[in-house]
Amino acid sequence: MEGIGEKYINLSQHMSQETEIKQEAQEQYFEEPEISTPIKEEFPGCYNFQFSLCNQDSSKHWVYSQALRKVFINMEETLPLRFKWEPADDGLFVRTAMVFSLDQYASDPVRRCHNHMAMNNINNHDIDPRIIKHVVRCLDHSSMYEERNEHLSVLTPLRTPQIGSHYVLMNFKFLCKNSCPSGMNRRPTELIFTLEDSKRRVLGRRRLSVRVCSCPKRDKKKEEMELEEESPLSAKKRKLCVPVPKKMTPSCDTHVFNVQLSIVGKENYLAVLKYAYDIMAGQAARTGQFEFFKPYMDDILRKTP
Repeated sequence: MEGIGEKYINLSQHMSQETEIKQEAQEQYFEEPEISTPIKEEFPGCYNFQFSLCNQDSSKHWVYSQALRKVFINMEETLPLRFKWEPADDGLFVRTAMVFSLDQYASDPVRRCHNHMAMNNINNHDIDPRIIKHVVRCLDHSSMYEERNEHLSVLTPLRTPQIGSHYVLMNFKFLCKNSCPSGMNRRPTELIFTLEDSKRRVLGRRRLSVRVCSCPKRDKKKEEMELEEESPLSAKKRKLCVPVPKKMTPSCDTHVFNVQLSIVGKENYLAVLKYAYDIMAGQAARTGQFEFFKPYMDDILRKTP
């Protein structure tokens, strides 16, 4: 993909790359303590760090829900964001990291699925293999892609706003969907933006919930309806209605079958594995039996080249 920086910082090789980084960024970076769970609490900091969305009413490929404070966007489409800090000093950076919203998945790194990481994917041509697994890409050519404790992020230098402007525009793209089974696997996600100086000290933090999907307007409407149904006012209205028998959780056949097949063609083989994975993922979601299905789904992922 054009417009993606080819710089990549791997902290495990930090010491050997220190000279190269100093020449490229003209600043020396110091490694901060490793953490297994990303920190998500917002604070504006001494620079009153803020961001805002652009062209909310004119885009055909993404929509923003004010009620959910969430963006719904098509894969591979551009999300423009305006970053603002006061005073607008030079030499600062914005780090963008995609994380899982639910606490039980907070320590899991967000990565692209197997299909979207495949080398025959057009978005992976002429891209550093270490960058391919990143879901989020910043279109600023000076962006640097990092991996810390398996968690991925993009570090972009903040330049002083142009004369007459009070913000810096950055464009982002997402190269995997939330619904991809071997990737985010239908788990809700959000972006964490941190304002940092050249020594990696965090000066401010903001967050934005994001869902990468095929039908942004449909998914926005669905989630807003679910939120409305959960509100206290809706609960009060339901009490006035005639009680409806509680729907039983659907059950499914849990007998395990071992199948040995000879499949011609790698694409056919991958399609069969994906179909089997999707079926079990769907049953796990409908019945709530995630723990039962998980080892069999993980076994399929291990067999996926």
